[in-house]
Order: sequence, then structure tokens, then C-alpha cells
Amino acid sequence: MDTTPEPRRRFRLAELTREELQRRLPDATVVIPIGATEQHGPHLPLMTDHLMAETIALRAAELVPAGVDVLVAPVLPFGCSSHHLQVGGALTINLRTYIAFLVDLGECVAAMGGKRLVFLNGHGGNEDAMRVAATELVSERRLGMAVSAASYWTIGHDVVAELPFEGPGHAGHFETSCVMAVRPDLPQLDARFAPDRQPRPLAVDGQINGVSIRYPGIWEASDGVSDAADQASAELGEQTVAAIVRATADFLVAFHQRPLFE
Repeated sequence: MDTTPEPRRRFRLAELTREELQRRLPDATVVIPIGATEQHGPHLPLMTDHLMAETIALRAAELVPAGVDVLVAPVLPFGCSSHHLQVGGALTINLRTYIAFLVDLGECVAAMGGKRLVFLNGHGGNEDAMRVAATELVSERRLGMAVSAASYWTIGHDVVAELPFEGPGHAGHFETSCVMAVRPDLPQLDARFAPDRQPRPLAVDGQINGVSIRYPGIWEASDGVSDAADQASAELGEQTVAAIVRATADFLVAFHQRPLFE
């Protein structure tokens, strides 16, 4: 009996040689995690959004069955974060530049033979840009490639809806719990918000009957956060991240197996 162990599945796109990439791309789903480098209150690192996008993408790729080829590209650690510049800082990209950047990346995937592309997002400020980019790639560039653009909390909406607090928010209970689970060395918990802290204007004034409103100065008034973090815990974060990873893996399988229409 042959006891030679099976080779480890390689799903990090950047680890492949060009021959491996060219062989796998036509039958693979490429995932590009996108995030941001921006302030997350006094207690979380600037890398929170791209840390979570990359972590969920890589962990989900590990869960998909062997018959579904998923390749995870290096995370894009910058996003549309101009609203954080006046609050505490960010490395941000102009909205139109970001759209063009994502389109360029998508065109590269198509040029190399890729047929399926997912932008997996970890920053709310990227949502408009990534959807425009996906529409442009499919409807205007007509590359014959299926494209999805989704935030990880949207894919895991059932998980988020069951949390004991409103999520995902910004730098509050949800994100703090997730970072505590993924990188417990990073949160500065002595700087967390007091339990009696009220929701910030960002959380209470951003919508009317479910319709989003853009208010000038709202981020400054909120001090750049949406809610307190006193209910955050590593245990809750581990459960939440694991469930979102599972939902993301299921989504990638369904996306990969859906027939292409050309």
C-alpha cells in the first residue's frame, strides 16, 4: 500500500509558479481580499479591515472541498478611507482610482485565463467601488468572466444577525471580538470604551427607514467609532469568525459550481 502523503493543497495564488498558475486559473475561482488601513478607535490596529478580509479568505479556502479550486490573491490592504483622515488617519485611495484599480486587477485575471473572480471585502467604504468595478468588468468590458463583490459580514449575515449586539459597526463590539480572536496581541484593551458609552452619531443617524444618508462631519462627531466594545470577547470572536468562514466557504463552492453564461 502506498503510504506517501498527498501533497498539501496550495491556494495562495502568489505561491504558485507561472506554469502552475496558467494550468489552474481556467478552472479556478480567484479571490482577491480587499480591506483598508485606517483608524479603528483608540484600541484596535489600523490593519483591522484587511486583517479580517485576508483571514476569512484564507480560512475559507482551506474548507472548500478538493474538487473546488480556490486561489487567494495577496490582500489589498488599502481602500476608500478618506472619511477617516480627519478622525485619526488612514492610507486611502480616491474612489475613482480604486474602481479603476479593481478593474485593472480583474482584467489581469481574465487575461491569464481566469473565469471566476470574487472581491472579498472587509471595509464598508469599499462597497460602492467594488460593485461598480464588478459591473464594469462584466457589463462594459465583457470579459466572459463571472464576478462577485461582497463584504464578509454580508456573506455571513445570518451569523451577524444572531449576535447579542448590533453589527458589524466600526471599532465596536463586533470588530473588537473578531480581532481579539484572530490577533489577540493587537487590541489594546485598556483603551476600550466604558460600558455606559452611548451609540455614536455614526450608528444612530446614518439611515432613515433603512436608506443610507451621507452626512458631513458625522465621522468627526462620532470620534470614528460606531459603538462601545465592552461586550467584546475572544470567545465570541472565535465563534463568529468560524461561522463566517464556514458561510464564506459555502458561498465560494456555490459560486464556483454555478455554470457560466457566455
